[in-house]
Amino acid sequence: MKRLTYLFMICALPVLCAAQNVTPTANVVLQNFLSMIDNRTLSADFTLTVTDNGLQPISYTGNVQMRGEKFRLSMLGNEGAYDGKTYYLYSQETDELTLTTPSRAELVEANPILFAQQLQRLSIVRFSPAKQDNRRYFIELVPTNEEAGVEKFILTLRKGSLEPEEIVVKEPQNTTRIVFSNVVYSPKTPSFVINMPGAFVNDLR
Repeated sequence: MKRLTYLFMICALPVLCAAQNVTPTANVVLQNFLSMIDNRTLSADFTLTVTDNGLQPISYTGNVQMRGEKFRLSMLGNEGAYDGKTYYLYSQETDELTLTTPSRAELVEANPILFAQQLQRLSIVRFSPAKQDNRRYFIELVPTNEEAGVEKFILTLRKGSLEPEEIVVKEPQNTTRIVFSNVVYSPKTPSFVINMPGAFVNDLR
């Protein structure tokens, strides 16, 4: 039995070593990241910068929590959230809470992670040929047709933890850049429902 075990280990060793040295494809890394978002809650601060051709860049700051398709974000005195069925939008300026049933297109537009998930089916997914870093993955999604509406989507992930550092969306007329900070993954699921006692509720569902 000892000899059989020894022979098995000798035969298996080259396979095990080869498996350890295999570099994952960009598509696999992206899928692992999306699976992470499905199973854990991502919380982060962010800075969003929009650059239109020929105009001065405009930046906004905020914070976000997301898990699967559900998310909650705060920016510019507004709070938005999606609990899997209803989209909540609260305006601090008017003290108004609006409830709607969003379309898939509206959700994708509001959540860049969902956008990446949709683009995965419409794009060539590759590591950026122009960037290399031992600590990061630079994943490019290059659409194969005009249906996607963008020229390129670039996602930067920290190796090991798969924490997002940056998203860049290049469109024909502008570029949107989201830089993440204070990124935390948590097993806990927060509430994705916005309740604002005393606010005027505009229920459009």
